[in-house]
Amino acid sequence: MPALASLDDVEARLGRPLTSDETERVLGLLDEASASARAWMGCNTDPDPVPDDVALVVSRMVARIIDTPPSSAQVPAHMDQFSRSMGPYSSSGTFTEGSTSGSPWLTKDDKRILRRFGCRGKAASFPTW
Repeated sequence: MPALASLDDVEARLGRPLTSDETERVLGLLDEASASARAWMGCNTDPDPVPDDVALVVSRMVARIIDTPPSSAQVPAHMDQFSRSMGPYSSSGTFTEGSTSGSPWLTKDDKRILRRFGCRGKAASFPTW
C-alpha cells in the first residue's frame, strides 16, 4: 500500500529540505508510520483521497524521528522529564509514550486527529421501551 504522506509533507513538518541520507530513511519511515496509522484507524481500505489531516499526522510521526538529535549523555532522546541529583547518585526520567520502540509512534494528539477518519464501531444508545 502506498504511504499516507509524502516526502514533501515531511519537509513541510521539518521546515527544511531533507538531505540525501535522510530521504532514503524517510521513505521507510513513511511506510512504517502509514502502517501504524492504518492499524489504529482500523479501516480495510485507505481513504481516497487521503485527507490532509491524516497526511499531517503521518508526516509528523516521521518528522519526530528525523528531527530528534542523537541521544546524549545529558538527556536521552524522547524523554518528557529527566532529573539527576548528586548524592546518593540518583537519576530518573520519563519517556514519551510509545517513543522507545525505535519506530514512528502515535501521540494522544495524533490519535485524537485520526479518530475522525477511523472505521471503528461507534457506540450508540437506543431506548428500550
